[in-house]
Amino acid sequence: MIVLMRHARTEGGEGCCIGRTTLKLSKDGARQAVEAAEELRDCGFARLGCSPSLRACDTVAPLAGRMELDPVVMPGLDEIDMGAWDGLTFSEIRERFPRDYELRGKDFAGFKPLNGESFNEVADRAVSALERSAAGPLPLLAVTHAGVIRAVLCRLTGHPMNKLFDYTPGHLECSILKSTPTGLSFVATGLQPAAVRSFFCG
Repeated sequence: MIVLMRHARTEGGEGCCIGRTTLKLSKDGARQAVEAAEELRDCGFARLGCSPSLRACDTVAPLAGRMELDPVVMPGLDEIDMGAWDGLTFSEIRERFPRDYELRGKDFAGFKPLNGESFNEVADRAVSALERSAAGPLPLLAVTHAGVIRAVLCRLTGHPMNKLFDYTPGHLECSILKSTPTGLSFVATGLQPAAVRSFFCG
């Protein structure tokens, strides 16, 4: 099985469009990462993975230390690339790119900002990375991002990608996937680390 977990809380991105922008964990986020490590350390994960982003790497680090595992960096699970919009406030985006801002609101699935990517493209690369990971060893816990989790949920469940914001994964919230003869499927979503521990450890 594969557990996707959103990174812990960050600081510095309030009110901004955050994709690949580098953010550090907040003090609360650092505490969350340690608490998650304590909950998950005995779950028997064969591998740990993370997005290349600092916030994902810092989230998995306490668990990696406790399990004495080196996390595998998984570029396919990086957050959506917002290109020219990345790091700007939404008011700045509306002012600089009014037409594109309007178009995005009408087509979350297919729209991509200048030098960025669409959520359809996020789903393509993320699902491909997860399918490769399903070859093992498993179970795998991979720390990623809200945008990735939303896109993967839509792709694997058939939920319309244009309604991906129906999903609201919180920090450290986990989704569990399994490999089936027809591909990946969701076992559970919206789980906190304690619930994941119960799922794996009984």
